[in-house]
Amino acid sequence: MFVSLEKRKFYLCKKNIQNVQFFDVVIIGAGPAGLKCAEKLGNSSLKVLLLEKNDEIGPKVCAGGLTGKGIEYLGLPPQLIEYSYNQVKLHVNNIASTLKSDTDFAFTIDRKKFGQWQLQKIKAFPNIEIRISSKATVVNKDFIVVGGEKIGFKYLVGADGSNSIVKTFLGLKSRRKIIGIQYIISTNKYQDFEIFFQPEYFSAWYAWIFPHRSYISVGCGADPKHVSPKKLKENFHQWLNDRQIDISKGKYEAFPMDADYNGIRFDNIFLTGDAAGLVSPFTGEGIYQALISGEETAKTILNPSYISDKMPAVIHKHKRHQQLINLMIKSGRLKSLFFATGQQLFKIPKYEKKAIELFG
Repeated sequence: MFVSLEKRKFYLCKKNIQNVQFFDVVIIGAGPAGLKCAEKLGNSSLKVLLLEKNDEIGPKVCAGGLTGKGIEYLGLPPQLIEYSYNQVKLHVNNIASTLKSDTDFAFTIDRKKFGQWQLQKIKAFPNIEIRISSKATVVNKDFIVVGGEKIGFKYLVGADGSNSIVKTFLGLKSRRKIIGIQYIISTNKYQDFEIFFQPEYFSAWYAWIFPHRSYISVGCGADPKHVSPKKLKENFHQWLNDRQIDISKGKYEAFPMDADYNGIRFDNIFLTGDAAGLVSPFTGEGIYQALISGEETAKTILNPSYISDKMPAVIHKHKRHQQLINLMIKSGRLKSLFFATGQQLFKIPKYEKKAIELFG
């Protein structure tokens, strides 16, 4: 008789399950989505458990870029914003131009401080229990197993990122993942928020330089179906060499981003943020979508008849970005012309505004 991998995992750990606890809501993952969901469930009558597999909440592998929408929605205190920009340098095939706006629309933040700020907002809620170094190894429709402990729930929220165990339990396979790679380099040499489109290196995607107070994030991303991880790294190193960016003392990081959206609610189980595939397939940005999906999930749990007025716009933009990526991929060898034409159009004010809206 064939026994699935998930069932085998359950049988193997069943002998070691000693305690059984029950929570109204269990949230797996204390990133932006999980923390936002917990915040909105704070001070409710629900007993909530927030689990984080790492030994600290806050640090995440991320370039640390955020759009104006995210900043406005969060109401971040000024000290958490490292740099803000009302213009972005756009490079297409080594030709530079500038996207400008009357207001700031691109920002960099410290992800660790951001996560800690979110965490402080929920620590005072008596109905929320927070556990770190707690990895779920088994997920079922009404319980999970963490460190040999069986935990029952009424609702489960998967906020556990691109490699979500909750998404795996639901049988959802990601067909569209983006691979991001970057170096964190201690330097104050670069002050501009820069994006580089160079199809021979990154296909339909791009490289970036995001300045922070004491370092820069310099990285790139692409769909591994079109640029293999090995080739992407080779191309990235060549690009870095072309631009004479010294990475000898940089910290290398690689991270997957799930851009395959399949929904957020599956009966009593929810997916949010990267776990829901809400990362933009074009920009790779996902913080704003994570925050919105986390909040809207909490509102649905608190009021089952609630109909979200924010998620439709998030999903619509995700579809627009996917359509744009599909168009660029289909353009084949004409990608360079496609990007160059866009760069020229963006010099016209109304198209420049549309470009800023697209990135935001």
